Amino acid sequence: MKKIAFVFPGYGCSHAGMGKGICDYSEKTKEIYENSSKVLELDAANLSVKGKAAEVSDEEISFQLQFLQELALYEAAKDILPEAEAFIGYSAGEITAMTAGGVFTLEDGVAVANAYRDMRKAAVGAGKLDAYRLRNVKHEFVSLVSDKCLAGFVQMTAVEAPEQTVVVGDEEGLKAVLTELAKHKVNPTKLRDSLALHTVMVFPYVSKLQDAMRGIEHHELSTKMYSTLYGKLVDVMTLPSDYFAKQQVNAVRFYEALSAAVDDGFDAFVILGKDKDLFTAVKNVAGEGNAFIADSVEDLQKIAEKIKE
Repeated sequence: MKKIAFVFPGYGCSHAGMGKGICDYSEKTKEIYENSSKVLELDAANLSVKGKAAEVSDEEISFQLQFLQELALYEAAKDILPEAEAFIGYSAGEITAMTAGGVFTLEDGVAVANAYRDMRKAAVGAGKLDAYRLRNVKHEFVSLVSDKCLAGFVQMTAVEAPEQTVVVGDEEGLKAVLTELAKHKVNPTKLRDSLALHTVMVFPYVSKLQDAMRGIEHHELSTKMYSTLYGKLVDVMTLPSDYFAKQQVNAVRFYEALSAAVDDGFDAFVILGKDKDLFTAVKNVAGEGNAFIADSVEDLQKIAEKIKE
């Protein structure tokens, strides 16, 4: 029997039609959308099913819709797949992981998602930066090159796999780092997100998220969680407001968290949401046959068949 962990992607996975077949899959998934719609004051199910790409990617609602899809997929997965024994959340995906793990109620999880959105909007004040995903290069080497950069600002913001890393920086700093990496045949891919999240530059803005979360009640984790802040298993979640404040100024340690889960015997990682880059990272760490991605009920059903093989 496979030992399953669910992986919840971070910001940026919303897309048109993301709610098709999942909003009305069961009474529980219907309740997720109906109860959240009351908090959000909009018809989340209708927007998730019929909303155009520009509507569902609007920063005012994008992450909240992704949060709902991931939670609904989790509820459906409980019917279709063997029980998952652990969660891993990539960056903001830890909001979803903690909600699925009982730290937040659904309504409070939506409130945290709203607070995260507000923090992202405030983080624009940190300045215009660019982000690049680097593949086929060890993160230790990227760190070495970045540390030697004397001009501008560059910081690694995520270590996703042994040779898959994300860096963010200003024009001058990135030019210096990418020029050096190009000598070693590293081809960077520019990302659409240009905020300085997971860097020291957003320190003045995380208090907005922290303050909003301090009044939200939290409970014990009901499922193991491999933290991408600490890069290891956490059994207890105390003061989520402080946890997420730290999370936003530190790099995402996804590789370490995933590796810890692999070392603990997990051999099936199901990504709940459409994130192909995360899928690649999981394959690189856990092995191609142990990584799965589910964006619909049909995907979950196919995964269930593959796990049985």
